Amino acid sequence: MDRFELAWAAGFFDGEGWASAVAAEGRRTRQPQARINQADPNGVPAVLARFQRSLGGLGRIGGPYTKDGREDLYWWDVSSRGDVKLLHHFLLPWLGRVKLEEFGETLERPPARSRLASDTDEWLAWCAGLFDGEGWASMWSHRTHAGYLSAEIGVGQSSNDGQPEVLRRFQSVLGGRIYGPYKQSGATMDVYRLKASALSSVEEMATRLRPWVSPVKRADLDLVGEILRGQPPLPRGRPDWGNRKTHCIHGHEYASSRVRPYRSRGKDSPPRDSHQCLICAREQAKARREQKRRSAADDGRQSLSETAAIYLLK
Repeated sequence: MDRFELAWAAGFFDGEGWASAVAAEGRRTRQPQARINQADPNGVPAVLARFQRSLGGLGRIGGPYTKDGREDLYWWDVSSRGDVKLLHHFLLPWLGRVKLEEFGETLERPPARSRLASDTDEWLAWCAGLFDGEGWASMWSHRTHAGYLSAEIGVGQSSNDGQPEVLRRFQSVLGGRIYGPYKQSGATMDVYRLKASALSSVEEMATRLRPWVSPVKRADLDLVGEILRGQPPLPRGRPDWGNRKTHCIHGHEYASSRVRPYRSRGKDSPPRDSHQCLICAREQAKARREQKRRSAADDGRQSLSETAAIYLLK
């Protein structure tokens, strides 16, 4: 079996799966099982088929379950102790703490400890699995620039124990910022969301996720990237606030208004353009000195910068 596909499957199970022991009628012991549900109006979801292939054909896919007003529901499941143990063995290296505790309780054994994520292809595949289960890529009208669209890539997860571990793992590999908790009507757990919304962050996250995600989410990422690349460069800042100006109000260019050579204040610090007009600053300082001299002369006081001889000759 492909290790990267197993890592993807672990991420997908972290987002969408669950394991438990069910007390079936007529049995004295509880029956272990594990399951993933997915809705799709177009037949068996591709992610369920991929999950089953990743595990070498383990488990079965059932459905559809139909209900008015809802998309058809399909599921993948295993329902024997041996198959649940095998599933646990396959996904163990990447599963998060919550799912490992579920498997521990289901199989009546101490839960394994989850591992820290790292910036490797295996963990990128795990992130893609979590994104396939709980992620989104969306766009909406820009808040301040008419005609422009803003993009967002995000992953959601519920928790009553602070920020979900799986979101912190995802963040350690791909970045983004975690928001929450949010309350939802009828929900038993708080909701947290990891989001990337800055243009550079969206582009980087989409580029790194794309090789590993399933076709539906890949199409979403491609559409977002196509729209972003098709937009003209966004004018930064608010011109009416004076942001991103290149010249001061007197016409001096910021980049060339330095009146003395640049001297670094830190080791190997490269020269930088000035965002203050040093010509104007020098002229204003000179005007303040002249004003101080005039005030001293008018008041009959000696300026601290004047010698006694000059003061007496006034």
